[in-house]
Amino acid sequence: MWMLPVIDSDDFSAVSLTLLASAEGWQQQYKLIIDWGKAIPAKPTIRTPEHRIQGCELPLWLAHKQCNGVHYFALDADSNVIKGLASLVLAQVNGTSPVPHPAAALQQLGLEKHLTPSRNNGLKAIIARVEQLLAG
Repeated sequence: MWMLPVIDSDDFSAVSLTLLASAEGWQQQYKLIIDWGKAIPAKPTIRTPEHRIQGCELPLWLAHKQCNGVHYFALDADSNVIKGLASLVLAQVNGTSPVPHPAAALQQLGLEKHLTPSRNNGLKAIIARVEQLLAG
């Protein structure tokens, strides 16, 4: 099991699927995703092979811990877009128990029609890894 190094989980409280859904057009949604990515601080301590998510074209690292049935996550990436997309997934599950299924809410937003194939593959890899970690 991956463990969160000696850092706190990320704060995803500003990330809102409702806000993203109410944004006027894809350009405004894209700006929100980038802004959420910029808000995630760099975490060199989780940039290890065990935290790297496979299937993302650009590197993304995800650390996880579970405490008393509650899941906590921290992430890092070089790309603000990737960090923002990962934040959309993690905002739904960070600090929760029992956990929802993050893919369902994201499908309702229809992001896949605006993302490049490589970003769609990366988003799917993020969701798959998060769901794997949540399942234990």
